[in-house]
Amino acid sequence: MANPLAKLTISDKVNEGRKRMLTCLAKKGAEEDHVNLLELQKQYFVDFETYLNKDSNYTNQKRIVIIQGFNYQIIRSDRQSRKGGGVAILISDLIPFQKIKVPKIPNSDISCIDVFSPLNQQKIRLIVVYRPTTKETLEHLTSLIDCLVLLSSIDYPYYILGDFNFPNLNWASPNPFPNTLTPSESIFAEFFQSSNLEQIVQSPTRNQNYLDLVLTSNTSLTSFLSVEAPMGGSDHNSIIFDIKLNFQLQSKSAPRYQYNKANYQCINSILAHIDWTLFFYDCIDVESCYNKFITFLQSIIQSYVPISSGPHSIDHFPIHIQRLDQYRKNLWKRISKPCIREKYIETSNKLEYEISKFIRNRENKKLSNIKTKFDYISSFIKPKNLTMPSLIGQNNQHIFSNQIKSNILADQFSSVFSNQNLSSQTFSFSNHSPIQTIQTISIDPQIVFDIISRLDNSNNTSLDSVPNIFYKKCRDTLVIPLTHIFSLSILSSKIPSIWKKAIINPIPKKTNPQYPIDFRPISLLCSSSKILEKIIANELQSFIESNKILPPCQHGFRKSHSVSTQLLEVMDDFTYALENKNSIDTIYFDLAKAFDTVPHSLLLSKLYKMGIQGNILSWINDYLSNRTFTVRVSNHYSEEKHCTSGVPQGSILGPLLFITFISDLPTYCATPGITLKLFADDLKVYNIFKNRVNESPLQIFVNKFSEYCHLNGLKIAIEKCSVLYLGNSNPSTKYFINDIVIHQISSEDSVRDLGIHFSHDLKWDKHINIITRKAIRCSYSIFKSIKKFSSSVFNPHLDKDIKSIEKVQKDFLRWVFRRINPKT
Repeated sequence: MANPLAKLTISDKVNEGRKRMLTCLAKKGAEEDHVNLLELQKQYFVDFETYLNKDSNYTNQKRIVIIQGFNYQIIRSDRQSRKGGGVAILISDLIPFQKIKVPKIPNSDISCIDVFSPLNQQKIRLIVVYRPTTKETLEHLTSLIDCLVLLSSIDYPYYILGDFNFPNLNWASPNPFPNTLTPSESIFAEFFQSSNLEQIVQSPTRNQNYLDLVLTSNTSLTSFLSVEAPMGGSDHNSIIFDIKLNFQLQSKSAPRYQYNKANYQCINSILAHIDWTLFFYDCIDVESCYNKFITFLQSIIQSYVPISSGPHSIDHFPIHIQRLDQYRKNLWKRISKPCIREKYIETSNKLEYEISKFIRNRENKKLSNIKTKFDYISSFIKPKNLTMPSLIGQNNQHIFSNQIKSNILADQFSSVFSNQNLSSQTFSFSNHSPIQTIQTISIDPQIVFDIISRLDNSNNTSLDSVPNIFYKKCRDTLVIPLTHIFSLSILSSKIPSIWKKAIINPIPKKTNPQYPIDFRPISLLCSSSKILEKIIANELQSFIESNKILPPCQHGFRKSHSVSTQLLEVMDDFTYALENKNSIDTIYFDLAKAFDTVPHSLLLSKLYKMGIQGNILSWINDYLSNRTFTVRVSNHYSEEKHCTSGVPQGSILGPLLFITFISDLPTYCATPGITLKLFADDLKVYNIFKNRVNESPLQIFVNKFSEYCHLNGLKIAIEKCSVLYLGNSNPSTKYFINDIVIHQISSEDSVRDLGIHFSHDLKWDKHINIITRKAIRCSYSIFKSIKKFSSSVFNPHLDKDIKSIEKVQKDFLRWVFRRINPKT
């Protein structure tokens, strides 16, 4: 253990001249280091020699994982093939920053970020370095210096901090560079002097050596620096310094209703005494009925549902740990005395043990409580960290205002809608009437009750502020008024206007999103609307299935169909063809924003020809018409945007309406020799052949599919389409969409099909490597669902594949054993 914990503190000057400290922490890893939790009030952490790589097991990752629930983002530069090394920057998600791409260099590790001040557009670059000396060559050091020169070639201040491992340089001296320098020291000295840098650490960081340095281009920004006690079991000292950066933290969240702590006994008592016939007596339509109903519920919520005090604060360590930590720091001030050194080491070990014990007990407490168990585990698998520190808008301008972010994202999400008014030209029932029709449905209180009973306990609220959990807890007393509202809605073919309004939460599509296009919209709709949608969807699905409207090749959003049922059919075709020495060409199509671009007029026309008519069709028409959404970022909302096309995402009816809309695709695009498979909007087609002489039927299908999309208002994302070739004698025919060549999957790559990775040899090495790495990244909290997802498709049978998957479980069990028996 050789690296320190260096803490970078940034001043936050807010109203009345108050100063708030935001800390960055840098250290070299220790096997059992939980002490960083003592510093969780800080905002920046930097970790040297993290010992992580892309295949790191849980033991090596736990220092990173342990802060996962505390809203930090992690920027890592992992070791590649050697033991040791690696750096990580942990940043509070409240802090605006941008990750800077770092060129790959041998031997050393670098991470780099720019930190922004929204108040005056000031920014500072932080460059974090770990330089190991073992097996280092002069070429390695030259590559490191070249990279630092590249990263520091900017016109704003920067800091370079890290473990540089130059023990012979004495930074307490006016001239740190001795007359006689080693070749490595000469290269570093030339960089230091030519860059006009200053080194601000003035005390040794390990024994009497200055190994850990803070280099800066502007010392006037540094207002304080001190060398303090090491963190955890590290043998390097901590470095703390302040940077003058004007910057104000944004509040993470406003107080919210705690629906899980509501007094439902009193609420149900009040609701049970309501005469609902009399209550709705003066209501003239479904709009007035629902408005009166929801206003009444909101008044009850205000009286009987407690409000949270604000953002959740991090729990402090018990007082005995805080005192032990302070005692350890006091001992460090007298560390030069031999007797004190022994006490210091003993106290450090005891502190480490007490922190581990506290964390273990707290974790066991959460896992033993059924109410907190799954939320705790989910925080590791899918962290609910949706904060956007900054967003890059036009002209590469960084946007920090949540209000502006919400409007930019709203513009992005609304840009995909269309205003096409198309008539049905592809539906196969166009020349004759369907056998049956469905005109209306009746609303039965028992059905309403059963659907409410199956709702999840979500606290998420839409604009009417009544979530699932409220309806579920009050289902006995609310089933009658809801049945009345639903029946009136069906009879009048109208829905309350608030049901047409959605709140959109932007969800990142990838790690470290920066641009509006990097987010996907997830809609929050009224819970009451989704209850009625479920009733209607069940009736429509029964009608559609009984009339065989959906093609057999559609496996999405249907009973007794799934990802596995589709992929097993595909694998059966593939393996049989390859056993008979045939070749297979498979094209994977991608429809751009398919759910958002469905033309309403064409959808309604197709539904009518399928037999969905009368009140139900009119209700669907009203359901799709005049819908709006607003984007929420933190507590700020965008301007309202209109949805001129598409089916509502996040709804119950949306997926069913979409698969019904494209149900005529297989018939219209039917091509001899072509097999088509659908999962909602995921489409693939393949052709099995022995010796191809004429034009490939796949190209004929592609041409028909392109025409179908044009007629139905859909757009093919050509750049996301790909073709996979199977078979030893496959000629690898090129295919074109609008004269553009479809991307060909190389023999080294694989294609991801519904979560399963297919390669040219139809072996599962790549898929198993991917899922085992994913299980490891999930920190072993839950990996069964990842490893067993559609395992019936790839069915690992080779010893090396089985061992690769089982290794994840065995490593986890070893870690559990060490947690239970920490002294073994």
